[in-house]
Amino acid sequence: MKNIYMWAGLLLLLMGTAGCSQQEGQSQTSQEKTEGNVVEHDLGTTTVPENPESVVTLELGFTETVAAVGVVPVGVADDERPERIADSTMEIIDGYTSVGARSEPSLEIIRMLNPDLIIADSARHEAIYDELSDIAPTIAVVNDTADYNDVLEVTETIGLALDREEETEQLLTDHKEAVTDLKERLADADGTVLQAQYTSSNIFGASTSSYFMPSFMKEIGLDYALEDENETSQDLTIEQLLKINPDTLLLTKNEDDPSVKEQLEGDALWNKLSAVKENRVIELDHNDWSRRRSIPAVNERVEDFSKIFAPTS
Repeated sequence: MKNIYMWAGLLLLLMGTAGCSQQEGQSQTSQEKTEGNVVEHDLGTTTVPENPESVVTLELGFTETVAAVGVVPVGVADDERPERIADSTMEIIDGYTSVGARSEPSLEIIRMLNPDLIIADSARHEAIYDELSDIAPTIAVVNDTADYNDVLEVTETIGLALDREEETEQLLTDHKEAVTDLKERLADADGTVLQAQYTSSNIFGASTSSYFMPSFMKEIGLDYALEDENETSQDLTIEQLLKINPDTLLLTKNEDDPSVKEQLEGDALWNKLSAVKENRVIELDHNDWSRRRSIPAVNERVEDFSKIFAPTS
């Protein structure tokens, strides 16, 4: 009988030891899963693995930012139009897999890429955020409706998520130096400016001061003509545009669109605009001036701003 008790006690001891070992193993595994950089973003807090190597970006601005700090994304939402990716970025990321449209990326393709990190837009992708998070750690930050200051903050957040804070700091330092120099060059610029895109329905989709490039224009001291703290764009008829009557009109158009100036050259109201009379209507690439919302995109426009707005001697 004593032997029975002895063996029963030994069995209980072994079971207890195994249970403790199992709990320790489970605890260690849980800790391993939560190791990495804790990133706060618009839709919550996400732990991202250190130095993620397999990254999917769901906005052009995010793609440009990760490339600028030395990360090559495996998947990019490029609207299946790779020509919309800037040449400077494509040189770095050539060979990526398209995950479809920015507005509706393919979850199936993203899943097949087995990413370490997904960078999503907090407004555009909010409805699928949980599904993206089931695939991989996902941070959601603003880009589609971002202003200039938003993009500065987002750049820092992306740098933290990528474990590339030093590279990101250098990117922003160089950028701020370029902006300071540009402000000095444009110190004597005068007149109002408006950015808009002409549509086939004879409407001008005008970007407001809350949108990315116009907010940067204000940052460098230009007098932007359409203030709106709530909406990033307003639809204007030509009559409404004439009431604003900017001194410089920046018209963005897609690569295949015809010249707006040629389409409207016989329009009486169009010809009353001060910008038309003074030959200050400038047609620009919509991709460079609207879709690209990133610090690298602004850096590439610095010389354009100088040519357009720096007073000539």
